[in-house]
Amino acid sequence: MNNKMHELTEGNVNKGLIKLVIPMILGNLLNIAYNIVDTIWIGQMVGPKGLGAIAVSFPIILILLAIASGVTVAANVLIGQYFGANDEDSVVYVSKVATTISLITSLSLAIIGYIFAPAMMRFLNTADSIMEYSVSYFRISMIGFPFMFYYFLVSALLRGTGDTVRPLIFLAIASVLNLILDPIMIKGLGPIPAMGLNGAAYATAFSQFVSVAVSMIYLKIKNSIVKANPFNLVFDFNITKLMFKIGLPFAAMQLIVSVSWLLLNRLINTYGELASASVAVSMRVDSLSFLPLLALSAGIATMTAQNIGAGKMERVKEIYKAGIKLSVGISAFMALFSVLFPEIIVRMFTDDMSVLKYTKSYIYVVMPSIIMLAVMFSSNGVINGAGKTFMLMLFAFFAHIIIRVPLAYMISPKMELWGIWTAMAISNFFSMSFSLIYYFSNKWKKGANIASHSAAEHNI
Repeated sequence: MNNKMHELTEGNVNKGLIKLVIPMILGNLLNIAYNIVDTIWIGQMVGPKGLGAIAVSFPIILILLAIASGVTVAANVLIGQYFGANDEDSVVYVSKVATTISLITSLSLAIIGYIFAPAMMRFLNTADSIMEYSVSYFRISMIGFPFMFYYFLVSALLRGTGDTVRPLIFLAIASVLNLILDPIMIKGLGPIPAMGLNGAAYATAFSQFVSVAVSMIYLKIKNSIVKANPFNLVFDFNITKLMFKIGLPFAAMQLIVSVSWLLLNRLINTYGELASASVAVSMRVDSLSFLPLLALSAGIATMTAQNIGAGKMERVKEIYKAGIKLSVGISAFMALFSVLFPEIIVRMFTDDMSVLKYTKSYIYVVMPSIIMLAVMFSSNGVINGAGKTFMLMLFAFFAHIIIRVPLAYMISPKMELWGIWTAMAISNFFSMSFSLIYYFSNKWKKGANIASHSAAEHNI
């Protein structure tokens, strides 16, 4: 434990953060590659109807991931703090309980999503021309959902110990496999029939399954301190309660963001099939822009958790400053490149000129505001590592539900899609402001050291 721990609780903060974050950036890039590869192949081989179908399905998948993500975030915070405190027994015990909760959560959500897929699509005002595509794609995605979530869990547990390389390897295996299978299963090859849009969904689900199998084998062979065996489950009420205390607000925060996207998507769908297709591309552009910022936020959270567990609260300030400098610099470059060369980015996904026109409007209005989100993500990383996820939930509620969605519905009748994008940019400013104010209030420090009690002895 000590070598990994020293990388995050001692030595140069900038070096430690960069070393921790680079594999996560690559991992996020590969994770997004799942969706990007699907989008490229679907856009070229299936067309606008296929793009529209994944655009309609995506917000619901985000909602299900938001609910499940609470478990992984809580596990990461607890593992990080106990690892920083050098409490190996608690790391083992918490990882077993987290696996139990994750399995129950992901299977339940997958079953619910599969059964109610048609009703969800109707709620979103999905066009009749893409209804069948949307339902089918979403249901197949639900088959792969438990595997996707298991990877997120293992990644969070290992990240809590300072290991971000192994999750990258597991995901790289799945990404390469998905890259190979996508065109084969969409168009068919030899005995494999052409499955169109469904083929892309099946390729992703199977790739996720293989990633899970590889990660389970690795943890078993290496006798890792992280115990995520789905066949060796442990339930503990006290740990579960603590994980819910941390995880539920974070899940609610993610859910709020996803619901706001869903409501905006419902509004966007009223502008027709091409508008829906443009959102599919816009979300991929969004994902590419966010991946280094999300990785930095996760890295800040992990370093914060370990240093709080080790009793080094002053070092957290250094971590925050380093994170801000990196995230703002990266986001400024990405915003400038996107605004100057939007065609290069959009043409990665589609050559349809109508879709290109809609997506460029998104880039011009929303992309400059990611600099504000860079500040927000860095601040949220510290707050998250301290386990103060309830405040993050409140910030998201006010920025997205009170400001973003109502404003979009108010100004879009006159400005159309430009009004929706403007509402998003304005809400990003408020998101940044809320997080900054709370960070500098220092209220996140109160009761932050969860690792002062042993999880393995049930004294939480």
